[in-house]
Amino acid sequence: MTRRREFRGVSAGPASKIPAGASSERGAGSRPPAQAHTPPVERAARGGIGATRRPARTRPGWRAGLLAGCAALAASSAIAQVSGPSAPLRLRTDYFGYGASVSPRVSYTDNIQLAPDGLEEGSFIGSTLFSGAAIWSSPRFTGIVNGDLDFSYIGEGSDFVVNQDIAATTTTTVVDNLLYVDVSGQTSRQLLGENARFSSNVNAARRQRANVHSFAASPYLYRQFPNASAAELRYRFSQVYIDDDSAGANPFAGGLLNDSSAHEAVASFESGRMFDRLRFTATAYANRTVEDGSAFAPDFEYEQGSASLAAQYFLSDRFALSGAVGYDEIDTETVPGLFDDGDLSGVFWRAGFYAQPGRKLTARIEYGRRYDDDFVDATVAYQLSRRFQFTAGANRSFQTRAQAVSGEQRALQRQTLEFADRLREGQALSPEGVIQAANRFARGGVNAQTFGFSTTDSAYARLAGAYDRLQLSLSGNYQDSDFGFRQNTVYGATFDVRRQVSRRLTAYARAFYRHADTDFDPAVCQANPFLFGFDVDDPLFDPVAACEAFALNNGRTETAGGDVGLSWRVYKNVSAFAEYGRTNRFADSALLEYAENTVTAGLTIDF
Repeated sequence: MTRRREFRGVSAGPASKIPAGASSERGAGSRPPAQAHTPPVERAARGGIGATRRPARTRPGWRAGLLAGCAALAASSAIAQVSGPSAPLRLRTDYFGYGASVSPRVSYTDNIQLAPDGLEEGSFIGSTLFSGAAIWSSPRFTGIVNGDLDFSYIGEGSDFVVNQDIAATTTTTVVDNLLYVDVSGQTSRQLLGENARFSSNVNAARRQRANVHSFAASPYLYRQFPNASAAELRYRFSQVYIDDDSAGANPFAGGLLNDSSAHEAVASFESGRMFDRLRFTATAYANRTVEDGSAFAPDFEYEQGSASLAAQYFLSDRFALSGAVGYDEIDTETVPGLFDDGDLSGVFWRAGFYAQPGRKLTARIEYGRRYDDDFVDATVAYQLSRRFQFTAGANRSFQTRAQAVSGEQRALQRQTLEFADRLREGQALSPEGVIQAANRFARGGVNAQTFGFSTTDSAYARLAGAYDRLQLSLSGNYQDSDFGFRQNTVYGATFDVRRQVSRRLTAYARAFYRHADTDFDPAVCQANPFLFGFDVDDPLFDPVAACEAFALNNGRTETAGGDVGLSWRVYKNVSAFAEYGRTNRFADSALLEYAENTVTAGLTIDF
């Protein structure tokens, strides 16, 4: 008996007034934002570290749409990182499957350092990209690894470099319906600061990126009862290492960023079918996070204890009133004045509705107040057709940026096991959705690392799908983070499309836009320059001049670009491709502006 089958009794029975798949915090098919920082106590009740692991009861049309969306997202990632078609993951035996490709290529860029106008330097780049994924799935253990590994030689400077974007996740059943262990990890290169220079060329402006490595392990007790109620007790440890010694994104120097570690504990109870119209989740959560290790920046540390009760009361089979009430106690240990613990702590609430007016649309929209500000918490999923799906969401959180790398484990076991089941059905899929849910590793290389903790408002929307020979995805995201001494606002959009023109010819394109803005008070910078990463022990240090330079090298930036390419299948598993990419940045300061053109040609061999 597999783990998936043992949880089939969780859905509401025919006599229940609550639709199958609805819960006290999420509707059928809904998930937290893929690029939003969900508050830990909210994750516990809404598919986070304390989520019920139950199979989604999707209709055939929904499943087709979800798989189509997965295929489109896999294509978009391939466009951003892997030129030409990528090899999907498929089972080769009852327990093991893999997909892999190798791609030697030659590129030329006219601005290898992404320098301002008049300072450009061109360079040829020879590289070999290894891409792949593998899965091992037995009745008690499922593990997936996925990623890219790029070896490049850059002519300008005669440098040999390595770029990685690799992640893995595993889930293990120790005792059925009682004891489980989830483990995940990743390594990737991410931007050093919100205004770091970047383009679709992963080798451009290498010193503007840092190596980010993370690991998380979570043993937990979980028990589901005959009436579909469930109790869970979970511990989770996560560690993030940031290797930025060789980085140098202005105004940040190498060795500036902190590492981060967190200990989390959650206890939760979900009501299941205990009541006819009511479902609720009661959660207690504790967290201690430490961010330290910087050569210049201070240590940041906080402790959080939270308790919440979230509920849905169904007025009909398709509509429910929903909301939550709880209490936060947060203690920050850093420079006085950055945050008022009294403002961060206290009662929080949200209220709204859950609706499923038809089998294609599910929505939960709530308005509330937490961390001393109003916010919207929402998840929306709309199945436009069997092949296209729209999803959107928003929330508010408090955590460190480094910890956000591994801070999401949204229903990790459920997603991993469902993915393995689909492979057993004969599907050939990309594992990126499961991997990114566990690790939140760099998507297309535009995730940014900085230091400090923040209250963050996030929102996202995505349309993805496939039709006949066409695959596409359109996504947008917004994030506004208040670090106490500075505020970062980032929003953007990405569009990916791939079209199989003929049996041998495939065309693909990608366009992106990213807005970043950093706002701070010069008086705060001059009074506390170490908060901004400056070496105050330097005898020549001038806080006024340093803060003026910080302002000059930050502010508003808008980066836009794209790639277009063609791939020709030479043999059944060999394709030749050529592509052109351009990136432009516009900013308040001319020092932050740049433009780059890149051409690439090569081969892709699938295994």
